[in-house]
Amino acid sequence: MNSANQIHFHSIVFDSHAWAHKKYNNGDNDVGLSKLYFQLMLHKFVKIYGNRGSLYVRVDHRNSSTPLEDIRRMLNATASRDHGITTNPVKQFVSEDSKKCDLLQVNDVILGAVCATRNGRLLVEGGNQAKRDLARFVLEKSGLGTFEKDSPAGVNRFTVWNMRPRKG
Repeated sequence: MNSANQIHFHSIVFDSHAWAHKKYNNGDNDVGLSKLYFQLMLHKFVKIYGNRGSLYVRVDHRNSSTPLEDIRRMLNATASRDHGITTNPVKQFVSEDSKKCDLLQVNDVILGAVCATRNGRLLVEGGNQAKRDLARFVLEKSGLGTFEKDSPAGVNRFTVWNMRPRKG
């Protein structure tokens, strides 16, 4: 489906432990995660697809100090202010249990393959061969060649955005 331009996959990779949450996120790593959700949604979804139709966002369930509805409202306000998209493109931003949502399960598998490849687990001998094969398959089908570097700017079907923490 990705090769046929029927579905797109965008991800953000980061090491939550490396971020200066005390300095930038009021000591709350969940605030940092919410900021990353916002940036990913704004730059990889709203900016690209916001003028084409409505966006319905589902993320895997988490306990959060930041209501997803607040992120939805901020995304729509920023879409209007920065990109002239006045239709409030993000219609829904909710969390669901990935164990009960097939689309989130597929997303988890692909994201797991990206992370395994990105973190070098793909190269570990003695690891689960099926997982290694799946990770290689996802890398091959992504068309990127590597997940170590950010996807090129013109690529929109399958992207990996490697976020690095600000110095504390």
